This record gives sequence, structure tokens and C-alpha cells, in this order.
Amino acid sequence: MNVSEITIIDEIIEIGKSLKRNGLICSTDGNISVRNGDNIYITPSGYDKGGLKRNEIVKLDIKKLEYNVDSEIKPSSEVNMHIRSYMNDKIIKAIVHTHAPFSTAFASKGILPNRERLLESELLPDICMIDDYEPGSIELANEVSKNVKDYHIMLLKRHGVIVFSESLKMAYETIERFEFLCRVNLYSNLL
Repeated sequence: MNVSEITIIDEIIEIGKSLKRNGLICSTDGNISVRNGDNIYITPSGYDKGGLKRNEIVKLDIKKLEYNVDSEIKPSSEVNMHIRSYMNDKIIKAIVHTHAPFSTAFASKGILPNRERLLESELLPDICMIDDYEPGSIELANEVSKNVKDYHIMLLKRHGVIVFSESLKMAYETIERFEFLCRVNLYSNLL
């Protein structure tokens, strides 16, 4: 591994820890990826994102769709969604998908949060709702990648939220801010 690879992998590991620590992911749910040139670094399937090790991050060649690690470590089941999104929008360099509780509550109801309830929501990119597709399916990957140029936050109906950004740090901050917007919406609806 070169210095650039180590930096990317370490950032993915740190974001995984932050997502877990802040209750934005549960158990082995969610996935994180970064694009660097023709390579994608993505979290493995079936691993707790809060305790990842360097050798568990899967490196994919986007053109060959080959990965570099022990055959027992597979890329996230949402790998097609990540690859197709990167191919459809060259601006994005990072993707974070979580099942954060407040975001997922809105996704499960099939409704978008009211952005007017939080002034800081103007810092968020445009948001859309993606219909109910089987997680990890080609249909979900196609629907998400078809919308990625117009929407950098997507609620996946009955599934969770996915954010696309120019950096992993920005993707994390967007997930956190969006989750806060959803929480404010839910609480304000109770008043």
C-alpha cells in the first residue's frame, strides 16, 4: 500500500468509527466508499463498520471490477450502487450509506423531511426519495445511479439514506446534518 491508499483507508476506518459512535449505523449495516482515480475503496460485507481494520477495506478497479483482498472478504452488497453512481457522476468521490434511525424512519414512511424546520438545512444538497427496491439489487443500483447527478442525498424507501459528496469528510457531515434535520422534524411533529 502506498501513502495515498493508507490515508484513504484510514479515513474510511475513522468515518466508520464516527458513524458507529454517533448512532448512525448499527451492527454490520451501511457502507462507505471512496473513489480515487480508477479505484474504489469500499467497506466489506458483513463487517461492523465501527471496528474495521486496514486489511478489511476492499480495493476495486472500477474498469475491471476485480478486487484485491482475500476471497473471504467481499465488498459491500451495495457495491453495484457505488460503482454505477461513481460512473454516472464524476464529481462525487465519496459515498456513505447508513440506516440512521431518524432518516430511516422518514424512509420507512416514504416521506421527505421538511427543510423549513431547520435553517441550516440550506447547507444540504437536494434530496429525493427512491422507491422500494431489494437492497443490493441491480434495480436499486440503476435507480440510484440514474438520479445521482440531480440529488446528492437519497432516502431509500424502507432502507435508509445515502449521501454522495466530493470528499468523505463532507459526506459524513452531510449524513450527520441530514439526520439532525430528520430528528428536528420528528420532534417538532410531536409538539
